[in-house]
Amino acid sequence: MPLKAILFDADGVLWRGADVIHPAPEFIRRAQAAGLKTLIVSNNAGPNREAYCDKCRRLDLAFAPTDIFSVNHLAGPYLQANWPDARVLVIGSPMLTGSIRQHRPVDSADEWLAQRGATGRPATPDDLKLLADVDYDAVLIGIDVTVNYLKLGLAGVAVQRGARLIGANPDYTFPVPGGVVLPGNGSIVSLVAGVSGVEPLYLGKPSLFLLEQIEAETGLTRTEMVMIGDRPETDYDFARAAGMYTYLVETGVTPPEQMPVAGDDMVVLPTLAEVAQRLGI
Repeated sequence: MPLKAILFDADGVLWRGADVIHPAPEFIRRAQAAGLKTLIVSNNAGPNREAYCDKCRRLDLAFAPTDIFSVNHLAGPYLQANWPDARVLVIGSPMLTGSIRQHRPVDSADEWLAQRGATGRPATPDDLKLLADVDYDAVLIGIDVTVNYLKLGLAGVAVQRGARLIGANPDYTFPVPGGVVLPGNGSIVSLVAGVSGVEPLYLGKPSLFLLEQIEAETGLTRTEMVMIGDRPETDYDFARAAGMYTYLVETGVTPPEQMPVAGDDMVVLPTLAEVAQRLGI
C-alpha cells in the first residue's frame, strides 16, 4: 500500500533534551507538504499531549495534539479497557495521573505519601510502617524525577502482595544534551521488578499497544506507515513486530557501532536529511 504516515520517536530523533535535532523542523514541513501524516510515537509518559505540543512549538515542529501518541496518552484508555475495576497506584508525573483520571480513578503515590506526611524528607522507620496496609491490583510506573526510597518501597510492597507491575516503557536511558544519558523509566521499573521477583508488563515500544491506539484513532493501518527511531531495541523491534519499515538515525543514544546491520526491513542513516532523500521528500 502507498505510504500515508511517518511515525517518529521523539527523544534522539526530533530533539535531545531541550534542543531540537536538525533538520527535523524542515523534514516535518516537507513530509506534510507531500501529504504524509506525521505522528510522534513516544515512550515518555511524563508530558501530556498539551505539554508535548508546547515543546514542539518552541522547537518549530509542526505537530497538533492529535498527532501525539505517547504512553501518557495511552495509559488511561489501556487501563480502563483492560483493568476497569482494578485499584491502580501510579508512580509518575502529575500529568500522567491527570491524563489517566480523564478515563478512570487511580491513586497517585505522591498524594498517598502526602496524605501521610511522608514527603520532602528521608524515610524513617516510622514511615516504613505506613507500608503495612498497602494493597493494590496494579502499579503503573512512568518516569518520575522525584522518585525516592518510599515511592520505590510503596511500589515494591504492592507488587509483592500481588499487584501487577506495569511499566510505561523499558528504556534504561534518557538522552540529554552533552553526549550523556540519564536513568530512564526502565531503570526504575527494573529495580522494583528485581526486588519483587516479577516480570513487568510494558505499555510502550516495543509492545504494540501504541500502534493499536494510533490505528484506532486515525483509521490508518500499519501497512501505510514507516517508523523513524534511534533505538534498535525499542523502535526497530516495535516496527519489525508490526511489519513496518524502519529508518534508524544516529542522532540518539545508540552509538553507530551498536546499530544493527541493515536488512530488508531497516536501514541505518546518519540524520533525518538522509531519510528525506530516501523518501523523496
